[in-house]
Amino acid sequence: MDVLYMSARPPYPPHKGDQLIAWEQIKQLKANGHHVQLLTFVKTKEEGEFIKKKLSPYCKEVIVFRVHPIQKLFRSLKTIYNFKPIQVNLFFNPKIKKRVMEIHRKLNPDMIHVQTVRLAEYVIDTNSPKCMDMIDALSLNMERRANKEKKWLRPIFQLESRLMKRYEEYILKKFDRTTIVSEKDKTYLNNPQIVVNPNGTFITKQHLAGYPSVEKEKIILFHGNMQYYPNVEAVLDFVKDVWPHIHQAYPDYKFYIVGKDPVKRVKALNGKDNVVVTGFVKDICMPLRQAQMGIYPMKSGTGMQNKIVEAMACGLPTIASPTALQGISGRRGDELICTGNTEEIIAAVKQLIEKPELQERYSIRGQAFVRSHYSWEKNCNRLMKTWQEAERHRRSETSEDLEPVIVQS
Repeated sequence: MDVLYMSARPPYPPHKGDQLIAWEQIKQLKANGHHVQLLTFVKTKEEGEFIKKKLSPYCKEVIVFRVHPIQKLFRSLKTIYNFKPIQVNLFFNPKIKKRVMEIHRKLNPDMIHVQTVRLAEYVIDTNSPKCMDMIDALSLNMERRANKEKKWLRPIFQLESRLMKRYEEYILKKFDRTTIVSEKDKTYLNNPQIVVNPNGTFITKQHLAGYPSVEKEKIILFHGNMQYYPNVEAVLDFVKDVWPHIHQAYPDYKFYIVGKDPVKRVKALNGKDNVVVTGFVKDICMPLRQAQMGIYPMKSGTGMQNKIVEAMACGLPTIASPTALQGISGRRGDELICTGNTEEIIAAVKQLIEKPELQERYSIRGQAFVRSHYSWEKNCNRLMKTWQEAERHRRSETSEDLEPVIVQS
């Protein structure tokens, strides 16, 4: 199958959720004999060359579009009169659309796969079978963000949420099939055509076999992209409300915040009361295997939290909030500790510290759960089945359009 695959951010390095999905899917598609033509957006010429070098082994062709931040800012102002979401206007450029249409006519792909509604405008009117990977419900994300933001920012996020909800409903009618990572996000969008396709993880039994054994240290860990608002909110609130109790009871324990690009408020926590902010680490498996437990007390965010699957895949006993677990389906309840309020989180952390046998139990069960439910191979198999459904839907739509109209005299 010849696939035109569009992503708003380059798939490599896979530091963010959408990048990770694109990177793993493209590799799987190559392994399954598909021919991928990647169209993606970069900031600089150097980044474009780097992406072409990294993705060329897996793609028939890699085409990059450079977008200047100032241009994106001006385009976002179009929302004032076209009433499309700011995020859609940010990424849309008429000149790039013309180029995309030329590529489409030349390639005549069997399938167009678009990652996130931000890029929908580029192919929305094409007649090829097309699939949209929403990943999560951006309108719900914006709605939750509005409730957390400063007062002067709330109206902007509330407006964006309403515009995005309307746009998502429009997209669901224009694309042949749509995928999303979380059942809860599908329920929110309330459309039976949406296919839930959870993410996988690169951390497999074979992957971990290459590591030497490590001795557990007295570390409680959170990891993730530390520019992502729900992650920032989670660690700031944890350090303020929970960590003082843990630090007082167990002064030899450390709280590690691991992840790329920590914002100033997170950086400021480093060195205070045994809090360690590491920033980016090259191999996330190392700190995940060294820590005694992972803590993910998310209060906002949508979609699937890859960090939790990664933690359990490494055998890390995990404590997570219901919000953090909304995209992790199929749980029996004994794979990790699900808890929400401050008192329950404190009790759960203390319980794991006091009972090493519980750590071992959650480590084994969590790891087994991930290995049986989450892999990129399963994700890609579901994706290809969804593409087949999209092709059938497009053929049926085309045949209805071509149906002759009999005029009786």
